[in-house]
Amino acid sequence: NILYLGLFRFPEGDAAASRILNNARLFRDLGHTVKILSFGGEYRVQDASPGGYIYDGLQYEITHDIDTHSLKERVLRYTYPNPNARNYLNKSIDSFDVIITYNTTFPMNLYLQKLCTKHGKRIVLDLTEWPDSNEMPGGKWSPIYWMSELNMKYVQRKFKNMIPISHFLNEFYSNCNTLLLPPLVDISDAKWNYFKTIDLAEVNHFEGIRIIFAGTPAKKDLLENLIQAMLQVLKDCNRIQLLVAGVSNNQALQYCTKSDLSKFKNNIIFLGRVPQAFVPSLYHISDFSAIIREPSRKNTAGFPTKMAESMAAGCPVLLNRTGDLGNFAVDGTNSIYIEDFHIESIKKGLLQILAMTKEQINIMKQAARKTGELKFYYRQYLREGEQFLKNRAYLKESNLFLNKIR
Repeated sequence: NILYLGLFRFPEGDAAASRILNNARLFRDLGHTVKILSFGGEYRVQDASPGGYIYDGLQYEITHDIDTHSLKERVLRYTYPNPNARNYLNKSIDSFDVIITYNTTFPMNLYLQKLCTKHGKRIVLDLTEWPDSNEMPGGKWSPIYWMSELNMKYVQRKFKNMIPISHFLNEFYSNCNTLLLPPLVDISDAKWNYFKTIDLAEVNHFEGIRIIFAGTPAKKDLLENLIQAMLQVLKDCNRIQLLVAGVSNNQALQYCTKSDLSKFKNNIIFLGRVPQAFVPSLYHISDFSAIIREPSRKNTAGFPTKMAESMAAGCPVLLNRTGDLGNFAVDGTNSIYIEDFHIESIKKGLLQILAMTKEQINIMKQAARKTGELKFYYRQYLREGEQFLKNRAYLKESNLFLNKIR
């Protein structure tokens, strides 16, 4: 029995939920029972059953620990975090053989290590990021940043079973029993095979080249650079369109002027928040997606979920080389590489795409889909997952030998 828990909003609240879902599918298909304990999110009415809430055959429970933002909750986040989840664990720990924890914080990791050692449970860390100081109030001088660094460099080294998302993290925790998993999808899911119609005139009647940026943009995504490059291209050519899913028209003013929005209303379209089930269809009708990121420790340690989603939907990627992307993106086959993340390089990449024929793009779209099937389909990792669960490991702070998974 496996309990998968952490800082995500299952089943469809954020990109992290997709990570949890497909990793859980992998372990489920290996014959294990997996329950999800989500620290945030909302129950779906259609998932209700006599046995609780079930999504794609996986039972889940939501503690709502990260859904409130009161002063008390913010203080507890760094002193006694996730009290509802802790209460659940204290009562139910003996029902599980393995605890998989997703990106939990310094104090929560200390608690989990102590709890799992006491009860002889195997603990696994699913790790997808290394936070930067500029994400935190006070930057490098912030106690929160110090706790994060302490967590990454020391506390998590006591976890002897790890599911890293990148080679960078895999090598940093090389003393562990590891299962290296990029973002995964279920390529057999209907949303990757039966695409929805886009009911938007500016989209349906456009016959040029279409680029898509999908997802709520963070600093690392450099959306402004992409938009500024688009605006430069549009000065001489209106045969290109950018769809931005995850940004509203009001938020668009952070990236371009009101006059630009008006002038190029058919070329740069902000769709606002889009349901997760609809995103594959947006990729499908696009010629390329864009992943432009500045090389940094954070981007080297992480791996964008949108890469897996784009490939699964048969949409090649315009990107600069960061982290593990070079292990999946082949220039001229399923992707177009640009020199760096600066506006001029992005512009050159867009012009390169504009020079391609529809036939050339269709060949690349087919190659992207093939990459999705071979590299991002969760069932391609069943053998590695099985070996990972068979391997035994010690917790560093304990002489207690952890029982093999049942």
